[in-house]
Amino acid sequence: MGTFSSSAAKPAEINWKRNLFVVWLGQIIAHCAHSFALPFIPLYMRWRFHLDDEAERGLYIAAFEFFGMLTFCISNPLWGALGDRYGRKLMLLRTYFLNGMCIPLMIVAPSPAWLVSVRALASCFSGTISASQALVVATTPEQHHGFALGALSAALWSGTVFGLLGGGLVVHFYGYQKAFLTCGGLLFLSGLITLLFARENFVRQPAREKVRNAETARGDKIFNASIALLLLLLCLLSMARRMDVPFLPVLVEVISGTTNAELYTSYISALAAVGGIVSGLLFGALSDRYPAWKVALPALAAAGAAMLFQACSTSLWTLAAFRFLSFFAAGGLDPVIISRLSKSTASEHRGEVLGWSASIRVLGILLGAGINAAIVSMINTRGVFAAAGIVMLLLIPMCMVILRPRNQAR
Repeated sequence: MGTFSSSAAKPAEINWKRNLFVVWLGQIIAHCAHSFALPFIPLYMRWRFHLDDEAERGLYIAAFEFFGMLTFCISNPLWGALGDRYGRKLMLLRTYFLNGMCIPLMIVAPSPAWLVSVRALASCFSGTISASQALVVATTPEQHHGFALGALSAALWSGTVFGLLGGGLVVHFYGYQKAFLTCGGLLFLSGLITLLFARENFVRQPAREKVRNAETARGDKIFNASIALLLLLLCLLSMARRMDVPFLPVLVEVISGTTNAELYTSYISALAAVGGIVSGLLFGALSDRYPAWKVALPALAAAGAAMLFQACSTSLWTLAAFRFLSFFAAGGLDPVIISRLSKSTASEHRGEVLGWSASIRVLGILLGAGINAAIVSMINTRGVFAAAGIVMLLLIPMCMVILRPRNQAR
């Protein structure tokens, strides 16, 4: 039950399927928690701080995303390295419990600047995705990594569906404060499930630094060219996938007005997340059987085209349909690339590399937030969706270069 076990413990003693289920369930609840409140921040800003001007609110939305992701980007490699040293389960508990305390503090933020500050503080302790990936990879046979990571991706989208639907209803009928409090309570529930039922046969190695120095002396490196290119691909993919996410409520208001915008946003986002559920499981299983580039290239093409059509949508029905398609096509790309990244990394360094992968993805979100601020101020909200689609299509030749050679060799 604890993070550390005796030296007699062996990885074979863990039932990896049971452990995967426990972590999967905790991830569903955690992402349900985040979706209860955070997707409605643009609407919360308008309601709480009376930010009715689209351009002004867009700048605060971009700042909320940028500074939250900045602190996450800086802190996550540290948490990944600590996970390799002290245990991945401990890192997962850290993000559940500390975020469960920080996010409800957004209720008392007296200004948009303070709201951004609370978001930045909470993000210092975030990282449920990378922490759960590190724990599952450490306890799952390598030949099942694609399936396990795909299951975690599906958990993300499953929790998002329930959170968006529940959050939209809670915000509509009970207010934003109740949504933030529910978010905190659900994160604590995920932490308790992980604390009581997740297993990790982790043995602390006091001489780790000596081992690392010896490896460095032999010329062995944690990072190599293959890992660096995969991290670059994750960065740009994350930028493309997340550029439009904070602005979905704004586009809903542009199309249909402010009446019931929170409900329409939750319905459309939940439908899109269903696409992510299916794609996570499907793409994760396919990545265990087929070369990564054969899985990734068609998905990139479909996702880019769907994002461009979202920018042109004139009704909520067409917006919902193309958003579902874009999430279905792009939702399974992360497990495909993370699986390749895990297989390219030595087992004793996977927590650290996965921590860096989370920060690299956040770096992509930061780049997207900066681009978003410029697009919103110079063009409009629809321009953000169009730019995301263009970036996604431009990643196709890059995937050909990065993913194909190693698969041909294999």
